[in-house]
Amino acid sequence: MNERIEELLVKKIDGELSDAEEKELAGWLAESEAHGRVLREFEAVRQRLTVLREEFHPDVKGRLQSVKKHKKRRVRFVVEWMRYVAVGILLVSVGGYLLWNDGKKEEEGHRVFAKVAVPGKEQAYIVWANGVQVAIDETMKDTLLTGDGGAMVRVDSNRVLRYEGRDVSEGQEQRVHKLVIPNGGEYRMVLEDGSIVWLNSASTLEIPERFAAGERRVRLVGEAYFKVKKDSSRPFYVATERVDVRVLGTEFNVSAYEEDRGVATTLVNGSVRVDARGGESVVLEPGQQALTTGGGIEVQDVDVSYVTSWVNGKFSFDNSRLENIARQVSRWYDVKISFEDDDLKEIRFSGAMLKFRPLSDLIEMIEATSFVRFSVKGENIIISRK
Repeated sequence: MNERIEELLVKKIDGELSDAEEKELAGWLAESEAHGRVLREFEAVRQRLTVLREEFHPDVKGRLQSVKKHKKRRVRFVVEWMRYVAVGILLVSVGGYLLWNDGKKEEEGHRVFAKVAVPGKEQAYIVWANGVQVAIDETMKDTLLTGDGGAMVRVDSNRVLRYEGRDVSEGQEQRVHKLVIPNGGEYRMVLEDGSIVWLNSASTLEIPERFAAGERRVRLVGEAYFKVKKDSSRPFYVATERVDVRVLGTEFNVSAYEEDRGVATTLVNGSVRVDARGGESVVLEPGQQALTTGGGIEVQDVDVSYVTSWVNGKFSFDNSRLENIARQVSRWYDVKISFEDDDLKEIRFSGAMLKFRPLSDLIEMIEATSFVRFSVKGENIIISRK
């Protein structure tokens, strides 16, 4: 996808297309079903940003002047938009600009990696308490799903899941349903109390039929971003294998993948308490992250924009280990990635890219600024030394 198409897509979302541009974009959309999917992904990112109510005031003029100083370079742009504006941001990694490869080499890269790695999309499964599974994809909207015992989930016009549960009488069994996000997927759900949960790839959220009178409790495996509706009479709990997170009303991110070294709880605003299974407990302030390994908790200051960038439709890395990057990529593109040498896992990178871009874009960025090489072997991707 070239820069002209990216420009047209952004203008389409902002309602700024001229009649001629509308025809030009319509022709591109008619060429392939995949092109329609790209437009839907652009729209999905805008919807997520609108819900988050994020404001962004970029220095567009400054960025363009910076590019003009490097006319001899063909710098790759990543189109990114916030609530009311759309801007191009430079992919920057290890202090350098990412240069374009020649067109032929780029196309070859797209063809090779596209065979084993496709960008994720909105897809999920509802698993009712009786084990019945219902698939939900990006094409489903304005749909009511009724499950075990009369529990209901509504897919609204914006493809947001709204969990309506069911009334449970005193003494009646409280059943638990699950929202399951496969590799290569993500989805957003509004719980019955009005709290919003964004679930990342390879994640599962267990939800009771109805929150109890004295508390609201869910269980998470994987990663989720929570925007909890305040209710001082009913604290909100997120239970994971290693920690419990207690909140009243706040926004925070919990990453609790089983294959990761620990559980990372990052507070955006409000206040949360993290209780480790080993007994240690900490209260976080906004901008802090609690990393729980074993029974201990380590608290550090972080830039929350990097931690929560996945909610906004981006990959954002700030001095991140290549192993951690590979894990995120593996989940989102649903591809297995392995290293020829363990020491390559410790290489660190910084940069940003829209999540629904081809994986080859990210690979080019990493290869251009390091001594590692990506190659396809069968259905897998191998990272080796150049």
